[in-house]
Amino acid sequence: MGLKKIKLIIMIVTTVFSFTSMSDAFFLKGYSAIPWFIISALTYFVPYLFIVSDLTSVYNDKAGGIYTWLKDSTSQKLAFVATLLWYSSYFIWMVSLFMKTWIPLSILLFGKDITHETTLLGIPTMGVIAVLSILLIIAISLVILSGFQKILDISFFSGRCLLFLMGLMAIGSIAVLIGHQGEFSASLHVNPFFSSQGVFQSPTENLSFFIFGITAFGGLDTVACLVNNTGELKKKFSKLVLACGAVIISLYIVGIFLWGASINLSEFVNGDKFHLGNLMYGLMGQLALNISGTFHLSAGFSQLLLQVFLRLTALTLFTAYMSLLSIISYGPLQAITEGVKETKLRKYLHHKNKKGTLILPVLVQGIGLGLFVLVISFSQKTIGGFYNQLTLMTNISRSIPYLLVALSYPAFKRLYPVNKDLTVVNKKSHVYLFSTLVVLSVCLSIFFSIYEKIVVHEFLNACLLLFGPVLFAALGTVIFKFCEEKTMVKNN
Repeated sequence: MGLKKIKLIIMIVTTVFSFTSMSDAFFLKGYSAIPWFIISALTYFVPYLFIVSDLTSVYNDKAGGIYTWLKDSTSQKLAFVATLLWYSSYFIWMVSLFMKTWIPLSILLFGKDITHETTLLGIPTMGVIAVLSILLIIAISLVILSGFQKILDISFFSGRCLLFLMGLMAIGSIAVLIGHQGEFSASLHVNPFFSSQGVFQSPTENLSFFIFGITAFGGLDTVACLVNNTGELKKKFSKLVLACGAVIISLYIVGIFLWGASINLSEFVNGDKFHLGNLMYGLMGQLALNISGTFHLSAGFSQLLLQVFLRLTALTLFTAYMSLLSIISYGPLQAITEGVKETKLRKYLHHKNKKGTLILPVLVQGIGLGLFVLVISFSQKTIGGFYNQLTLMTNISRSIPYLLVALSYPAFKRLYPVNKDLTVVNKKSHVYLFSTLVVLSVCLSIFFSIYEKIVVHEFLNACLLLFGPVLFAALGTVIFKFCEEKTMVKNN
């Protein structure tokens, strides 16, 4: 297997698989997370895998991702509006991710999170974070301008860190299991797999975990946007997507299983020391302490082992953020640019560098991200609340394009009924089954997101969840109509 193929596989796997989500799942449900992950995979991830695999097989030489997928099977207008919804949600997420990246770096360098300090070296902490975040935005923009290969290299390095951390966790868990004469820290019987454990207990929380499972499988569409950049591998991309899907599902299940070998969940969740914000560090730290206790290591060596585990976790999370930022700064931008390129604005966008990257969209995105970071950092009291509301408004906006892709899939199959490399999608019954399962899963996810807010009487937040997609769709429609009236949009 060539190095580029290995890099591409690692990029796909690590874009979708999240060590954090796997750890959160164990904390929330224990071993009973495993059947819920299987249900989420069967009802959402596997059907969506086949849909995306089919789409990338047909459109393997075209940029645009969701825009390209929807344009042929629906309309240019709907494709543009859906892509704007999708891009807007990623743009808002990128702002918070650029600022959050410094937390794992702080833990890596200092052994603790110092971003909550009031000042750093006599300078207000938010000011330091703002400057560092803008420098990171510049760095990521330069990576994008350097071409897809650089993104692939960063993703490959991040993936190796993730695989190393998984290996460390696996070896540590197995060592604790051996030290306990094969006795699992979490009871290994049939009952724990089907009875609620961890933090989530009630039927409502179980439904919430189903939505969590769907979210844990997110990101496939983003990496699929990059298929046209994969050179000679683009014809094999659809099969690689399916193979990576099987790896991702296995990593989630095996990871939860291994946590149970070394961590006593009931003792872990009963205190108030750990929460979803610090859980990954908490579990890895507890694993280090359990190894030390099992093999009666000295206090000094135990503390050293704890710091090694915590800092390797921070390194993995930092590189994961870097990889994710590189991918989501490029894939969604490429998609929205494809929609705009079909207008007379093309003359402003056609300038590419030697690596084949459009220069202006990357610069405009970088400036926009930088301005958001500055405004939020220095206007926390006045703008911070608005940004949180804006984030809520984009939560559902990100899932609607997936819904449209699944809904339009039967229409796509009428245009391209035969896929020689993927015969399972050539049957009409399979096409409608895949489409229906994804649509129902996404609709349930949207409904429950709103229902959760209503149950706790957060009516404003519930309204914002609904208002966001309406607002961004209206904005997309206005932009499209303006272009159309000015004869800027080409007729198909």
